[in-house]
Amino acid sequence: MLPLPPNTMDTGPHPLSKYLNSTVEAVFSVTQPHEEVYLVARIEKVLQGGITTCAEPYMKLGDAVKSTQRILQQVPLLCSRLGTYHMAFAWAARPVFQSGGNKLDLTAEFTALYKQERERLSNEELLKILSDFKNIHKAKLQTIPGSLVVDVVPQPPQSKTATLTSSLLPVRSRGRGGGADRDDTDTLSRVSPSCPPCLEVQEFLGGFHAPRIDPHLSLTHHLYVYPVTLKYDSQKAFAKARNISCWVQFKSSDVKGAKALPVIYSSAPGTVFCDGLHTTVLHHCTSPTFYTEVKLSLPIALSPSHHLLFTFYHISCDIAKTTKAKSSIRQPPPETIVGYAWLPLVDEQGRLLEDTHSLPVAANLPPNYLQFTSSKAAVPDVKWVDGHRPIFRVDTRLQSPIYTQDSSLHEFFSLCEQLKHKSGQLQPAVHTALERLAGVDLHVILQFLPILLTQLFHLLSNSSKDLETLKAEVVRTLVEVVDKVVEAGRSDLLKSYIEVSTVIVRPR
Repeated sequence: MLPLPPNTMDTGPHPLSKYLNSTVEAVFSVTQPHEEVYLVARIEKVLQGGITTCAEPYMKLGDAVKSTQRILQQVPLLCSRLGTYHMAFAWAARPVFQSGGNKLDLTAEFTALYKQERERLSNEELLKILSDFKNIHKAKLQTIPGSLVVDVVPQPPQSKTATLTSSLLPVRSRGRGGGADRDDTDTLSRVSPSCPPCLEVQEFLGGFHAPRIDPHLSLTHHLYVYPVTLKYDSQKAFAKARNISCWVQFKSSDVKGAKALPVIYSSAPGTVFCDGLHTTVLHHCTSPTFYTEVKLSLPIALSPSHHLLFTFYHISCDIAKTTKAKSSIRQPPPETIVGYAWLPLVDEQGRLLEDTHSLPVAANLPPNYLQFTSSKAAVPDVKWVDGHRPIFRVDTRLQSPIYTQDSSLHEFFSLCEQLKHKSGQLQPAVHTALERLAGVDLHVILQFLPILLTQLFHLLSNSSKDLETLKAEVVRTLVEVVDKVVEAGRSDLLKSYIEVSTVIVRPR
């Protein structure tokens, strides 16, 4: 089970909202320890203006008291008007493991707080700097006075905190296999309010490059969305589009007035899920780079109408204008819409794909806009920005035991679902799907092994006469799958599957 987002089954706040406010610990699993694995902290502040201008008061060697007073005077006004919007400010990093080994480096410290350079916002630019971490002091990076202290220690066997998975489900004591069990009971009944929470951070394994692949053992049904770049330097549709924020929403309909679903994990204190999330804003930039991660708890069943909607805003952050408007009874909103983009999540075959997407941007949002997704022809209802060119790039990454990226395995699972309702017409398709399973990569088979074996056994026990001729083929496929798993040295997975799935009926 996944924790229910608010307003999906009830209208009250999420029961974990207050409890999660006390979170100060996180658990990171690193399957491939290496001396070049780093813990990176990005520091943001409320949107104010250019990074250099905003950092200057902190970096000046003048009267610290006066600088502090000026900053404190600006804070209430900035937070009341622009508190929703953030800007990059600084970053720091520290190695996680010791040099030349896989032991945790318990003595390493974070670097100085480096002022964020507007040209180096992307993760790729950050990786370039970290690739020569030993000589980072030679990189001519400007520092902001201050320090970041974080304790990095091995997770103790008996932690005094209540560990929650990335789906906010409690982790019980260690099971027989040594792994942590995920509980499917009510979340609040498994945690004590006096026991501070510790959150697991999702580890992304490198597919077949990872040294060890384990099956999906819990329902972690997440989509990670990463807006990357927006190329607005050539657009003529809007007079002002410089301080741009991307507002990410998840919707189940494109009809006029359809509300976004509150399935996005919130970064605001006191809330668990929200119906939208803003990226950081880069001041006076018509082609911004984004680095914000948006994490979604997906519905179990997805339809072609489920999609991501991206709304771009120009944020007015001129302090002088804001100060003058302070005395007025009604202040104009700081944001102005400067474009829309949308991304259907399910393709024509019903697959949910993780990929890099290049999307066009529209100046308006007509009803039923999903029908214009793939059309490159002129559409009267849509005014495209920059001639329908794909000027917005966004990456998506899926973490799910339900949707597989492998087309052959997806086809087989889809047919198994259809067989619950009809069988006669599907015999040729099932025959082809069974043959194609032989070409599925080993790491995919291991990830979906319990589901694959269960579906094959269900197919073998299907009483339909239409599928009788396929029984031998199902047995052959079962043997091939088991043989691959044994050859990979993962007989332990087969043993676990038998222990969990087999029901022995004793004779009376």
